[in-house]
Amino acid sequence: PFQEGRLEMNLFVESSINLFARAIPAHLLAYYPFRDRLRFSLWKILLMVATLQTAQSLLYGHLVSSGVSERAAEFGFAVIYMALYFFCVCDSRPKLLFLYLFIMDYVMILRGLSAFVETRFFYTPDMSLSSSRSTLIYLVALALSLPFMLRFFARAREHVFSVDAPAFWRTAWMVPAFTTAIVIIFTGRFLPEDTRTFQFLFARVLLLLCVFVFYSILLESLEGIRKQAALKEQAAMQGNLMNLQKMQQRQLLKHMEETKAARHDLRQHLGVIRAYLERDDIAGLKDYLDTYEAKLPAGARRTFSGNFALNAVCAYYAEEAWNSKIDFDVSLDFPEHLPVSEPEACALLGNLLENAVEACRDMQHPTPYIRARGICGENYIVITVDNPCRQGPVWENGRILSTKHEGLGIGTWSVQKTAERSGGTASFTCEGGVFMASVLLYG
Repeated sequence: PFQEGRLEMNLFVESSINLFARAIPAHLLAYYPFRDRLRFSLWKILLMVATLQTAQSLLYGHLVSSGVSERAAEFGFAVIYMALYFFCVCDSRPKLLFLYLFIMDYVMILRGLSAFVETRFFYTPDMSLSSSRSTLIYLVALALSLPFMLRFFARAREHVFSVDAPAFWRTAWMVPAFTTAIVIIFTGRFLPEDTRTFQFLFARVLLLLCVFVFYSILLESLEGIRKQAALKEQAAMQGNLMNLQKMQQRQLLKHMEETKAARHDLRQHLGVIRAYLERDDIAGLKDYLDTYEAKLPAGARRTFSGNFALNAVCAYYAEEAWNSKIDFDVSLDFPEHLPVSEPEACALLGNLLENAVEACRDMQHPTPYIRARGICGENYIVITVDNPCRQGPVWENGRILSTKHEGLGIGTWSVQKTAERSGGTASFTCEGGVFMASVLLYG
């Protein structure tokens, strides 16, 4: 009995350590590519994973040493790990599930190939697939395939997160899920007499090829979807520019009518000015001119930018702000010719100013204001817009939720995509009740 207990203890320790050694690299592979999208620091997440994996390893060692099947516990912990993954990585659930299943398929297939090698060349009737030799073969296979896998997975991640198509992702994850189910159903029995057959090998190899072929085809499809989305966004941007131009034309016609009226009234104003001068009433004349100037359209009194198109955009929103009694303080130090795309800069500035005007109207701030500044370099421009707000931006899947309607915001998302296309950045923050937007565009 003592010898039997000692053998059970050795089997318990060996099985626990080997499972831990095989599982930790797979967890690292799952989390490392998303280190910039984690809800917590990478070290905190790894500590949680290591604690959970230790518990699983101890349970696994106990089941193996007791001669009880560990498959049910393995599936149960797989669900727990997936839930933890969804909780720790900030992004769309279907996208995360799609990539997580891809990693799971890779690990399962690699594990099957390693089991085949061991049972084919080192087979004994009483051998265990949780031995140190089995773990060593698995880790060698993982090290040999990991460089290729990391390149392929980085490419997959780039394509997956560049495509914003919720309806597509709600069903796309099912294909790798079916592949996982096939692997489990047809090659799930991890017994030495099963894993050493060529039928087992062919099944795992063909499934491996199926996974990579499918993902390769899908990545090409995602590139097409991304380009289609870019064209759609470009069309929407052109539509916004046309709307801006129409608004500018209406504003110009309005100013022309106001100019005609001002010319008609000029004689009367000159008469009043002359009367003040004849009476030597300089203070009265100053009050009269201040009152008259206050009635002029806001956009007509200032030049906001040296670039004509951007100045026209500012003039339009200056009029909107003036009508809503919003202090409009905008100064864009830009030359006549921009180092970046002028249509994109106009659409971007229009989105920022429109959001700022809407925010000021919505919150009814006692002293609503819009502050915008811009600087220009050799191959870049920077635009910042500040305005009071009721609450800070609420993010979901990398985008800001709209405050005007349910769902994601369109204006801020368009600003983000415009900045990304140029290689620049867009930042949206809120501090002390002030919403601050900062955008860098490269030419």
